[in-house]
Amino acid sequence: MTTQRRPLEVGSEFGPYRLVRLIGRGGMGEVYQAYDTGKDRVVAIKVLPERLAEDPVYRERFRRESHAAARLKEPHVIPIHDYGEIDGHLFIDMRLVEGENLRALLRTSAPLPPGDAVELIRQVAAALDAAHADDLVHRDIKPDNILTTPGGFAYLVDFGIAHSSTAEGLTGAGSAIGSFHYMAPERFTSRVVTPAADIYALGCVLYECLTGARPFPADTDGEVMRAHLVESPPRPSRLRDEIPRAMDAVIARALAKEPAARYGSAGEFAAAAQAALCGPKGAASGAAGAVAMGAGAEAVVPDTATSTGALEKVPGPFSPPTADASTEDLADTAATPRPFATDLGDRGGSGAVTDETGDSSAGPPKRPSGAGDGDGRESEPPKRTFRRVAERRAIPALIAAVILAAATVLAAWVVSGRPEEGTAVADDAALRQADVDLVASAGLVGYKRANCAHREPDVGTEAVVYCDANDRTGAPTARLFRFSSLDWLREYYKNYVVEAYDATNCPNDPPGVDGPLLVDGKPAGRDACLTSRVDDPAKPKPVLAVADEDRLALGIYVWDGPEDQAERDYVAARHLFHFLPQDKTVDPDFFTSADRRVLDHLTGDFGPATCKHVDVPGGMVDAFIRCGTPRGAPSISFLGFPDDRSMNVGYQAALGQTRGHACDGSSGGADDVWRKASGPVGRFFCYTDESPVLGARDCLMAVHDDFRLIVDACALSKDDPDQGPKSEGELLEWFQREFGQ
Repeated sequence: MTTQRRPLEVGSEFGPYRLVRLIGRGGMGEVYQAYDTGKDRVVAIKVLPERLAEDPVYRERFRRESHAAARLKEPHVIPIHDYGEIDGHLFIDMRLVEGENLRALLRTSAPLPPGDAVELIRQVAAALDAAHADDLVHRDIKPDNILTTPGGFAYLVDFGIAHSSTAEGLTGAGSAIGSFHYMAPERFTSRVVTPAADIYALGCVLYECLTGARPFPADTDGEVMRAHLVESPPRPSRLRDEIPRAMDAVIARALAKEPAARYGSAGEFAAAAQAALCGPKGAASGAAGAVAMGAGAEAVVPDTATSTGALEKVPGPFSPPTADASTEDLADTAATPRPFATDLGDRGGSGAVTDETGDSSAGPPKRPSGAGDGDGRESEPPKRTFRRVAERRAIPALIAAVILAAATVLAAWVVSGRPEEGTAVADDAALRQADVDLVASAGLVGYKRANCAHREPDVGTEAVVYCDANDRTGAPTARLFRFSSLDWLREYYKNYVVEAYDATNCPNDPPGVDGPLLVDGKPAGRDACLTSRVDDPAKPKPVLAVADEDRLALGIYVWDGPEDQAERDYVAARHLFHFLPQDKTVDPDFFTSADRRVLDHLTGDFGPATCKHVDVPGGMVDAFIRCGTPRGAPSISFLGFPDDRSMNVGYQAALGQTRGHACDGSSGGADDVWRKASGPVGRFFCYTDESPVLGARDCLMAVHDDFRLIVDACALSKDDPDQGPKSEGELLEWFQREFGQ
């Protein structure tokens, strides 16, 4: 005969308790504020689902765990008053603590100030050490089970699934208890679960508090499980300037794959995190952490910089990884070989950027053969936020040929992209020469030492580079790979791109899972359009994968969100992203002295951080740079000349060969006077460029007499999804606004 069980609701009686209000509800039951009529006190009652009371295995674990947890007297463990069964419901009677769980706090305040995050973890670690000393393993450490008060005090709650580390396993085969995003690798195997599993989970929580992201985000439980088993721990310092690099080693050890390689206790882990925080980059004074944890927080918080955003790793191994292999040069950790390209998260590079000089700790850029030396310059460009995608723009071939006296056809593409200023990349992330060659081959202005990071090559690869999305331009996150053979490239592209992400053909490609990559109209490899839901399933990110078989290179480009799909499709349909041959590449941070003379005359929007050197064969032009531009701006390049005669000959030759005309058509001549507030500075004209890739575009060329430079700007193509200038009139308006009439 089945016992009649009354439904629980606010205001009803539950044994000696009167349920006052519902505090929360989840998969493991409901928590109520209740009044204990027998003891005349307000308490918190957790009532578990009826199905658990009917499970004899769970009932035994619940009884044992509740009894053990009730013995704990650690201040950061909420005291348990009573436990048992009422009307067929298992329940726990606990002290009522006013506050919110860490999950709710992270929703509104993530990432937390590093000092607050470490202090919170210290308190939870104290609770765990007490539990571990009493032979209890919590097994479900996660933000939902950490309660924080307005005064900054933290409690570890919900020991309802904890179990004795010496008891026989009380869960059926395959029934792992806990939350996958915080589970240690051994939790997915038949190995004994020890306190080291709680330390691993606490490391995941600290990472999330520091960065606002889970260490191994993925779409499905299977992907999360695989990530815990094979992925190397991510580095939190690459996501936020406030986080010292020493914290990377702390997280790496806490998230070591082998339990024995982790910290010996939760307290040891918390102490290491505190020591890392107080190192060279983490030292700070004052209790600035009151923002997230409450005015009473005791944390010492570094307050040195702002967040640079979330950086997610991109996995995808070539072969099954081994548990004892190490590929991260962080510290003495038990990491596994790095899987590379199946996560497709938000950020890809170092998280660190350089100043306007383009210098970084990676050392000086390698000078191209025959190029002149250049001196650095320092300037502070205005802090502007743009979202222009780093898209290739064709340089008018006729203009290049005319100005360079038909000596060579210069670069075929111009990119718009603008990396942001900041600090230099760390040595362990600094690009090696093979990395520099790979970035240079990608050809995008937005990818430089400043925002690209070295990754240790795995089997089958010769260079691996992750480049951050450009916060000012919206240039997509990039994962760049150079393979040792065509077989490796094809295997990786097939297994870890096309099949892993249900790829499809891009616009203008024939139907199928991918399509041909065309370079100059000839097949050069394969490309595919994908969608990533790793960071936010509700905000899918457009992805373009380009496998350039001629260069043995793979580029995976991830845009910000669904609003950028039109931009991705525009780039993909025209095969604008591909790799350049070695003889067409230039170190992305190299500039000649002639280049820098041109840059010295430009505004803060154009400098080493936003422009790129283009090789010239000599003759009348001694400098050629192309620059990234913000959203709503045309593509632009600058040419420098050694003397007035060369400049005037070049300008007049271009004017005649392009059949240039005065832009507004009102001057009656072929060109018009370039005026600024100080008076006339040169002349300019408009012309039409016929690009085989982008079609007909309106362009404008201007010569500055005093600076001995030419400005060459072209409007966006008519079908470009960007809203920048697309007609001669709009281009003229832009030029007058930016450079003066």
